[in-house]
Amino acid sequence: MAWRTLDNKLKIMQIFNHLIINRAEIKIRLKGGETEFISKFIKINQEDVLSEIGKRPELIIEKLTPEKGNILIQSSPEVTAEFLIQQSLCRCTLVHTGISSTYPHFGYILNFPESVEIAEKRKEERFLYENTGFVSVEFKLGEKSKDDKLYELNVFDSSKHGLSIIIPQKHFDLLQKIKVGDKLKDITFFSARARIKLNGTVRHKTKIDEGKHKGSYLIGIESPDIIENCKPMK
Repeated sequence: MAWRTLDNKLKIMQIFNHLIINRAEIKIRLKGGETEFISKFIKINQEDVLSEIGKRPELIIEKLTPEKGNILIQSSPEVTAEFLIQQSLCRCTLVHTGISSTYPHFGYILNFPESVEIAEKRKEERFLYENTGFVSVEFKLGEKSKDDKLYELNVFDSSKHGLSIIIPQKHFDLLQKIKVGDKLKDITFFSARARIKLNGTVRHKTKIDEGKHKGSYLIGIESPDIIENCKPMK
């Protein structure tokens, strides 16, 4: 099987955000072993607005299944993670650097990879990570008083179960007001043909380090009914 290498940090971050939002199952192979273990990426640890600059992001995965893997990873910290994106097989090499014991993210801390390999397909079937149609969202924080601030934000990417929205510097106050796991109510999602209002859960906050949105942040919002509840614009 032929592989191509993706080394664009922003696109790699986008892939892991997608896996976290969709709670996608991944396969873990320990170095030198043939046995496959099952896990999921559950969080990206990255500096927030007030933290020291230059710290590399880290990934957190759930504990491995079967249980034997949780013993073996201690003596063989280098692992290969395999997962599917848009029906394309992807893999990357990661190193176990610690244990996450902070609720609700119990599992293993891994280094953020420099690259991800993607299995080549026929040209017309190649990996594409596309926006599925939603272009912006708006919501208020608080108890629906007239003084609540309205946030109108652009969508960076979206999937069947959620999306990432761009937080520019003028809205950095939002990063301090919400945390991973918070529930956001009455979010209005806009596309060219639809407007839907749903609740969502914050799944990650991630800094953008390159490209035209460099310096801004992404907030990942999970909402399982995002596609099924689409209604025509009135």
